[in-house]
Amino acid sequence: MRRSILFAVGARAIRSLTAARSHRGRFPTLDQNSSFLGPEPRGKDARKWYIRDKRKLSNRLREFFIYSPALGRTVGVRVLLPGIPQEVSPVIHLYHGGGDDFRSWTDFGSAEEITLDSPYLVVMPDAGAGTYSRVAVGSEVHDWPTFHTKEIPNFLRKTFSVDFAPENQLLAGLSMGGYGAMKYAAWHPDRYSWAAAFSSPLDPLSAIPAFDIIAMREGAKSMTLFGDPVTDRSEWIANSPYGLAENLHGLNLWLSAGSGNLEESKDRDLLESMVNQQGERFSARLNSLGIRHSWFPRTTGLHNWNSWERELGAWLKTLRRQRDYASSDHRSIERRSGGDDDRRGGPRVDDRRGCPRVADGGEFSYLTGHALFDIHGWRVEISRRRAQVVCFGSVSTAGFSLTGTGSFRVRTPGLYEPGRRYDISVTGPIGSNDYPQRADKKGRLTFTGRLAAAMHDPIIPGKRTQHFTTVGQSEVTTVRIASTPDESSASARAIDSDTAARAIDSDTSARAAPADVPLRAARSAEDAEDTTDVSESAHVDDGSQTPTVFGYKGHNIVTVFPPSD
Repeated sequence: MRRSILFAVGARAIRSLTAARSHRGRFPTLDQNSSFLGPEPRGKDARKWYIRDKRKLSNRLREFFIYSPALGRTVGVRVLLPGIPQEVSPVIHLYHGGGDDFRSWTDFGSAEEITLDSPYLVVMPDAGAGTYSRVAVGSEVHDWPTFHTKEIPNFLRKTFSVDFAPENQLLAGLSMGGYGAMKYAAWHPDRYSWAAAFSSPLDPLSAIPAFDIIAMREGAKSMTLFGDPVTDRSEWIANSPYGLAENLHGLNLWLSAGSGNLEESKDRDLLESMVNQQGERFSARLNSLGIRHSWFPRTTGLHNWNSWERELGAWLKTLRRQRDYASSDHRSIERRSGGDDDRRGGPRVDDRRGCPRVADGGEFSYLTGHALFDIHGWRVEISRRRAQVVCFGSVSTAGFSLTGTGSFRVRTPGLYEPGRRYDISVTGPIGSNDYPQRADKKGRLTFTGRLAAAMHDPIIPGKRTQHFTTVGQSEVTTVRIASTPDESSASARAIDSDTAARAIDSDTSARAAPADVPLRAARSAEDAEDTTDVSESAHVDDGSQTPTVFGYKGHNIVTVFPPSD
């Protein structure tokens, strides 16, 4: 009780101080200006990003000032060239915390020295006060996610030789930067392979005062970042790594936090203790969903640069070990198989999930609060009355499901045979609709339909009408895709005739060379016995549990690596 009172009083005092500083124009986003570059672009020049200034600070360190249409102003970006030069480099997006800026990792975190022997290009963009969200500041909107996930990749693509394959795109950050890294990974699981958070708050609903204070440092009004935690709960969940943890399946996740105290001192860092507790809850959430991850609750450590330098170095050592293991294992598999799998045309498998790749029609699910999103080549547009968290589930070539209210339009990737006719069946709370459709020249299908009906906003808000805003959001609409019977039977007949022809050829070959059959069988058995088991022995299955959010079932699995430090 006493601790809760202290937190409440402290949060109110910090809110008052932040509001006073904001009123006088004294907060980080105004102090860190780019006035030396002259007035900001206007008109047509303000519609696209471009580099306004660049500097060489050392052999590896570069500093850029980029105009961002998403922010409406010029911001700084620092880039560390790879310590081990490569023709095409993987990328680490390294984010700073609240109250810092794009210079902090190199000025205070020794990032240049720590990454000296790594092959990664490290980009460190500015993030203002550290909200890593869309913030309304007066009549302007600072869209930090668009700047970080769209404009920065375009800047890297135009300026450097980098690899944008998901396995070579990594996210990391300290404090609020770790929150941004985990949130971007949950928003775009098809674009990144790693996400690391050092001493980070990963559940905004458990740290409402902290997020409110950081938004006010940006210049926003109190409780305007994600809205009211009760009436706008969907917005908070849509911006919460904890709430969107289901999307993190298949990614490599690293979490760490200090205890909030030092061995030789009795003083306690309440902020670090808070993020440590959030790390425990986030790890438990991942366990309940069966998501492998690495969680390091340190026995000591404060919310300072000494801890974050240690964690960055430990994480990079883990990356190095994994990269060496993956390359050696890949070589051994290639040596045994001789690369015959691709030549035989067998189905390709996702290395991270052990199942058919999503790009080839493998099944996946995705949680989001956005009304318009692209995931694994699928484009989804939802027209809705109010914000809601949507589950785009069981997505495969056979169909998908959508939850929520309103109407939808979905366009598939090019997974289907161009010009072929398919039977579409849309089933939802409003009714069913069956119709045929032909795939376009790119092998894509497009669907439109109605989700559940939404209720109007209550005229007189109160307990008796508070359920109006959530009615229908859990209703499921299902779309099934099937080939037309005529074309399916024709295809089946063609396959049967082809199979019969192959059987005749095989029989002829067997009569011509009977001694070769047992030799091939023996080689196949020998190859099967020699298959390498690449599973990690640290994966522990503690049985089935029921998660605390959205009701998804999974296994309690956790990957624990020994601390690198």
